[in-house]
Amino acid sequence: MTAALRAALYLDFDNVVSALAEGAGTALALRFAQEPALWLQPLLATPARRVLIRRCYMNPAGFLPREDGSRSYFSTFRHALMAEGFEVVDCPRLTRLKNAADIRIALDVLDALAGPAPIEEFILMTSDADVVPLLHRLRAHDRRTRLIAHPEVGRIVRGAADEVVGLDVLARMIAAEATPQPAPPAPAAAGGEAPAARAMAALQEILAEARAPLHLPQLGQMLAARTGLTLRGSDYAGAGSLEALLARLPGVRLIPGEGGGHLLPAHLADAAGPQPEASPTDAEEEAEAEAGEAATAGREAQPGSRPGAEAAPGAMAPAAAAAGDGTAEAAALPEQGAAGLAPASAPAEAGR
Repeated sequence: MTAALRAALYLDFDNVVSALAEGAGTALALRFAQEPALWLQPLLATPARRVLIRRCYMNPAGFLPREDGSRSYFSTFRHALMAEGFEVVDCPRLTRLKNAADIRIALDVLDALAGPAPIEEFILMTSDADVVPLLHRLRAHDRRTRLIAHPEVGRIVRGAADEVVGLDVLARMIAAEATPQPAPPAPAAAGGEAPAARAMAALQEILAEARAPLHLPQLGQMLAARTGLTLRGSDYAGAGSLEALLARLPGVRLIPGEGGGHLLPAHLADAAGPQPEASPTDAEEEAEAEAGEAATAGREAQPGSRPGAEAAPGAMAPAAAAAGDGTAEAAALPEQGAAGLAPASAPAEAGR
């Protein structure tokens, strides 16, 4: 039996996910980030590989901009990548459009080249042309190189690698694996719950623990932190839509607003009671009453008023304070259906 190829995989996350979003659409780029098993397994299948190093270089503050103006921050994808065996290396911005991912990859590859375990194949996932000197160095050390890059990467870059796999091929892998197949529902894992049931149980716990209304993007991040699932990834806990999910959460109300609004848990709604908004008529009556009180106070302060009406020296009249509701930044997840990768000019605003 042929031994598996010993390999090392280095992913420039910001570079790849931005190119996918630019060429194949945000929905497919999100699948790449949220479900790495969709592309990782077919990418490593032939020939059989034993990947000794799986490393992902990411700017945690980077994001994918959405059509509705919201953002999907890269830090929310960390759990999904770690679940597939990746070590996530934070590479924050050094300048407005540049982080240190490429130089970190080069240094780590050279360390692995001199390491105790002999690496036979180096897989680099990046479209940066400055990877060429690194590919030349690996070839000089008789190591096989595989580059996962934009389909229109230049001839010089292609010539430096033993094999180049275009991101359009990667996009087709993701689209094919993500296409629903007519099959019975997947059984729960041994000793565990089905994903929809786990998501529903976690949502109920989060809402029960809440001490204030939860912004929908915040709720999605808390769910991902507890279960590794997103609202959309769990099909809204098996309900199919946000409206259907709310119908399954008795007493929970949706307060409309930016980013999808806020969810008001049942125990907070009961404590607050009904809170109708003040009508223009109510406001006018309140202003009229305040004006009347001010006029009465002025008459009592004049000479000849009744004893006991004078204010104590240094005393201040009480003042009423009004509080307004604040809103958080938007991060809802719209769905897009794109499978092909069109030529990309420049990466999206993603922390590169």
